[in-house]
Amino acid sequence: MDAVTSNAPIDPKLSEAIRHWNDYANESGQNVRVLFEAMTPVKDSLQIAQQIMDSVQHRGWAPGSTHWMKPAALFSAYQELTEIQLAAQERENDCCIRFLTTTLGSGKQVAEAMQGASTPQQVLASCMEASLNIVRQYQADISEQAETFSQIQSAYRAWLQRTLDSLSSRQAEETAASASLPPAASEPSLPVPATPTAQSEPEKDSGV
Repeated sequence: MDAVTSNAPIDPKLSEAIRHWNDYANESGQNVRVLFEAMTPVKDSLQIAQQIMDSVQHRGWAPGSTHWMKPAALFSAYQELTEIQLAAQERENDCCIRFLTTTLGSGKQVAEAMQGASTPQQVLASCMEASLNIVRQYQADISEQAETFSQIQSAYRAWLQRTLDSLSSRQAEETAASASLPPAASEPSLPVPATPTAQSEPEKDSGV
């Protein structure tokens, strides 16, 4: 490296691109921390288990109930679950398409950004700016996917709660109906004959 190259000033575009990357690094570090704090699989699993236990203990729901054996009692729950799964699959496909679109367009963005760059520093600055835009697009795709997963999880949890409530209400109705029935009439008892009391024989007159 000669003296002319070592003393060459930094292009303002390159300085700006470096500053943008520094700002993004600080911002993305905070976003990653927030994202990991929001991901609590153990807590979510414990909460779901607690929902089931509450229904079993406090809502009169019995695992051995005959409703589990009747298709008519669970048809609506299974149908709703199927609709949730189809909607979730469609949303996940949309997220995959977004990732694919971003990937296919990344090369075009870099090529367009390098047009008009006349010096090596400007070429580097253009590549850095284009790469930052691509990374931001991927970040937006990831945020959209995380929001989709959160909505899917909320839908499943709401379905579970509604299903438990439905089974609990059915079990409670059965219990209330059985409790409202009149008690079975007892069989008439035969009259018990009175036990005769012992009577003393009359005293015989004794002749003198």
